[in-house]
Amino acid sequence: MAALAAEESADSVDVGKVKVTGQNLGNGQMVVEEAGKARTTITKEALEKMAPAANAIDKLKYKPGINVSSNDSTGLSGTTFTMRGMQSDQIGVSMDGIPINDSGSYELYPNLMGDPENLGEVFATQGSSEIDAPHIGASGGNIGLVSLPPEKDFGVFAKQTLGSNNLTKSFVRLNTGEYMGLSNYISVSKTNADKWKGKGDLDAEKVELNSLYKFGEGNSLNAIVRYHKQENYNYATASKAQFKADPRYEFADRPTYTTVGGNTNMTASSYAINRNPFENLTTQITGRFQLDDDVTLTVMPYYYWANGGSYSTYGNAASLNRTSTGSNQYNLGNLGTSADYAADGSPTSGLYYRPSWTETWRPGVNTKLTWMINDEHTFDVGYWYERARQRQTQPFISLDAEGKPVDIWGDFHDSNQVRDANGTVVQGRNWFTTTPSQKLFVQDTWYATPDLTITAGLAYDHSERQGEKKVSLATGSTVDRRPGKKNQKYHEFLPSFSAKYQLDDENQVFYNLTRNMRTPPNYVLYNAGSSIELKPELSWNNEVGWRFTTEDMTLGATLFYLTFTDRQVSSYNQAANDYEMLNVGKVINQGVELEWSGLLPYNFNYYASYTYTEAEQQDSILTRNVYLPTEGKQVAAVPKNMFNLSLGYDDGRYYGNIAGRYVGRQYGDMTNDESIPDFVVADLNLGVRLPVQGTALKSAAVRFSVTNLFDKEYLSGVKSVSFNSVRYNGSGSAFAGANSPFYTIGEERVASITLEGSF
Repeated sequence: MAALAAEESADSVDVGKVKVTGQNLGNGQMVVEEAGKARTTITKEALEKMAPAANAIDKLKYKPGINVSSNDSTGLSGTTFTMRGMQSDQIGVSMDGIPINDSGSYELYPNLMGDPENLGEVFATQGSSEIDAPHIGASGGNIGLVSLPPEKDFGVFAKQTLGSNNLTKSFVRLNTGEYMGLSNYISVSKTNADKWKGKGDLDAEKVELNSLYKFGEGNSLNAIVRYHKQENYNYATASKAQFKADPRYEFADRPTYTTVGGNTNMTASSYAINRNPFENLTTQITGRFQLDDDVTLTVMPYYYWANGGSYSTYGNAASLNRTSTGSNQYNLGNLGTSADYAADGSPTSGLYYRPSWTETWRPGVNTKLTWMINDEHTFDVGYWYERARQRQTQPFISLDAEGKPVDIWGDFHDSNQVRDANGTVVQGRNWFTTTPSQKLFVQDTWYATPDLTITAGLAYDHSERQGEKKVSLATGSTVDRRPGKKNQKYHEFLPSFSAKYQLDDENQVFYNLTRNMRTPPNYVLYNAGSSIELKPELSWNNEVGWRFTTEDMTLGATLFYLTFTDRQVSSYNQAANDYEMLNVGKVINQGVELEWSGLLPYNFNYYASYTYTEAEQQDSILTRNVYLPTEGKQVAAVPKNMFNLSLGYDDGRYYGNIAGRYVGRQYGDMTNDESIPDFVVADLNLGVRLPVQGTALKSAAVRFSVTNLFDKEYLSGVKSVSFNSVRYNGSGSAFAGANSPFYTIGEERVASITLEGSF
């Protein structure tokens, strides 16, 4: 099954070959990689033995080069990560070949990752964006999620999880079995949990259909449909001062009301307004056609739809009244003034829930033709095209007397949204972006000798941002918010080269050189200053590696040197009172990644990884008329040292492992004036596979997991980076004001128990 999953993933991503010898090493945390580049894989076995509800990115937290920070272990809340010194919005992430980063900002959201129960493996190429990967925003690496294929036999798999904070997850998957080459499964799940700090809960429902039809010799069609819907409450992030005062810092449990002149009005909001509803649908059909004995064609059309948004406010709710700034965009004569609302007897008049709402339509197609010319050469040529459209709005939705929104969904035609005297929905922002993207690539794999493989390729990446500003509030900004259109084009040639040499049965070395590109996010079309002139990020990834493998142990070591120019950072333009995108120059990331796993006597096993990363900014940054001393400083949110170690036991019936994770100091600002301390956390996983002889069950197991075993209080990662947390150049008109970074608070100790069985 793992081999078939790897084969399916190769349809859209060059994953190399995976060699598995005997029992999986280190609880399935590592396999023997064969790609001519740095690559790490987590198998289904390891996915099953970790926290049951955690999403795919959460489960990469022990892998070299990757630093993951999540709000909790439900798999439904915010997840951020860095990989080899690059931020999560610089990494391309695909699900069975579909790009799932946001098409505008490249952010990654947990709701797009599906149920981990349906995954066969998750892999990462830490520094290389694959030549055929469907991304325009990957200047530093690639992560791929690979689904399980349908089984040939009829069966039902059911799983029930209960845990801390009222966690419940129910999952059922039905396999129809194979009939005349067609096999299918459909799965449904329901997850709900209270937030571990503050009020509110997380709630999600998922449905997935996977159909595989095999016909002829080497021909197949694989259709996958996924749907997800959630209605979550947000977690609050904290400054260091807020965390010190309250390690469980959160949004208020209830609004604050103030009485003036006999009138009571809400002056501060609560958790109830900090919401994140979202739904999404992805569909794809992957066709593999054996045109000739030596020629294979892969065609994968897909469609991605997403609709949802989020609102997080730490003070009062959004306000809107007749005298609101920028009313020239709308006829607000039908609204009252702020004085009218303060005296009308309703505590929430003129206050609103205003989510940043995004709806995305994203059709695309990825194709690849593979020609095995002879025993020495395999030639690939491919073409990817996508036309993403994205509407980003900010509607105003009324609050009831308790400070709760009357509707949390900000759909474009919702009747609960505030309209002006002309019946037009009032929007805080109103953008429509179209992003046609395409990539053409060629690649030759030369098996020069039985031990030496050389791969060389060239891709041409072309994309365009077409933006339309529609009517929206100006809210004090001097940026021209009148309706209008802008567009910008980006294109680049991206070469790649790798060489792999098998020294002997145990030793293998490789070298890889890849150029990656990240097109600026769609915000450049709407932000202040010269944002639209921003150049794309370009990176060169150099890596040399060594792999050592014996019957019961494998070790991998990689030295990397990654340079990227024209780094893109969002900043606040004080003169324009609005945001702008800045080019902050060059960054060099260099370091070493080690991964080691093996088997020990008496059914014990081990897994360890270590990463050292120097991510050094090469330029000082000009902001607010001041050059900040960022040259030579570590990139924020990137720890220099990370170490993971787990010791496990598995005799086929009972298993257990304890895993420890050390993460070094992380800076919260680009000047390295503020940081959060290093930390160590440990997780525990235990399980027993129940005997099923004489029953209707094919398999059954009970699993128990504890995260943050020793209940450590800590800040796990940087959620929002600031330029500088202390002032520079004194005070007055020429100074860089201090802005506090905000951090993710590490989750307390939580436990879960899972009962699962297949029939």
